[in-house]
This record gives sequence, structure tokens and C-alpha cells, in this order.
Amino acid sequence: MSYRFDVLTLFPALFDGLRQESLIGKALDAQTIALELHNWREFATDRHSTVDDAPFGGGAGLVLKPDPLVKCLRAVVPAESRKILLSPSGRKFDQKLAHEWAQLPGLTLICGRYEGFDHRIEQHVDDVISIGDFVLNGGEVAAMVVIEAVARLLPGVIGNADSLAEESFADGLLEYPQFTRPRDFEGQTVPDVLLSGNHAAIAKWRLAQRVARTREMRPELLKD
Repeated sequence: MSYRFDVLTLFPALFDGLRQESLIGKALDAQTIALELHNWREFATDRHSTVDDAPFGGGAGLVLKPDPLVKCLRAVVPAESRKILLSPSGRKFDQKLAHEWAQLPGLTLICGRYEGFDHRIEQHVDDVISIGDFVLNGGEVAAMVVIEAVARLLPGVIGNADSLAEESFADGLLEYPQFTRPRDFEGQTVPDVLLSGNHAAIAKWRLAQRVARTREMRPELLKD
């Protein structure tokens, strides 16, 4: 049975490229994963299919109404799927969470727009997640980030599963520097140890590089 992603979005066409290209497209073709898109505007009950309204208390912009979205959740999303609200105010998504979610049968991602969600929607989801300390125009790009991060951890999605073991964040460190041909590029040469054939020395160099790179680029990871 394939891993199922459900996405609630007002703009399903934004996912066309994701569904057709790269490893995600191949995984969909192979039925390793499934990606179901749901436009919750179809669950609005007024003649204008309204999904937003002015905020109580005043303020700029419009707020997403709870009733159409919750109706959509109840009607189309499998009960066993973990329901995730994508919001800048959520806890931060990371590789550890991606690994946890890859063990689930499925994931539901709810994409916001405008000034955000009516707070009462949070009572109908399992988690509220942010992909970083910045604001996007909507949750669709964030949903694609989560889909890619989780899907590539699933069996059969990545061709060489061993490559996942030494990636950045796999064990709390960033990845070591990578090199390929040419050996000399504009005076910058490949480190001799990588050409030595000494696998123990290469492994030691790579570990030292991972620690040094993490200390330079993301020192807070070493504290964790």
C-alpha cells in the first residue's frame, strides 16, 4: 500500500510541476506514493463559495473560515492520516520530524492563504508546523517542502538508499564537501586524501569536515 499525501489547498494547480517532474513524479507513476489534492472551496455553502471573511476585532486582510475547511477534512481525509496545519506560527519542521512522519501511513497538509486561519481550525488537526522563520504568500510551497522531505525517506523513492545515511542532519551534522571531475578547477584542486584509495583515511577526513563545517555554518547543531 502506497504512502498517501493529502493536500488541502485553494490552488491545486500549483502542484502540477511537483506531480510531473523529478523523483516525486516517478514515485507517483510507480504508485510508491499517492498525492491527493482537495480544494476546500468546494465545501463552501454560500452561492459565492466564500472561504474567508473579515477578522473579528478589526485588522487588515481576510481570515480563512473554519466551516468549509473542517467539512473538507471530515469528508475526504482518511482517519489514520496525520493532519498538519502549515503556519508561520507553528513549531519548526526538521529532518527528525521528516523521519518520524515517514513511518506513518499518510500525511495531510493544510495550506493557508490571506491573513491565516481562524484559530478554531487548530482543534481539528494534529500539529501546526512552520518550515522556517519567514512568511510566504501561502502554504503550498511549504507543503511541497514537507512532501519532498518525507517522500525521499520512503522505501523505493530514492534509488540509492545508502545515500540517505550521510546527508546533512542525518545524525545532527552537516554533510562533508563533495568533489568530482575535473581534479583541478581554476587552481582549486581536490584534496589528496580523496584520491588516495585509503577508505579509512577518507572516512576520517569526511567526519572531520562534517564537524568543522557544522561548527562554521550551524554551530547550534553541535550544542544540540
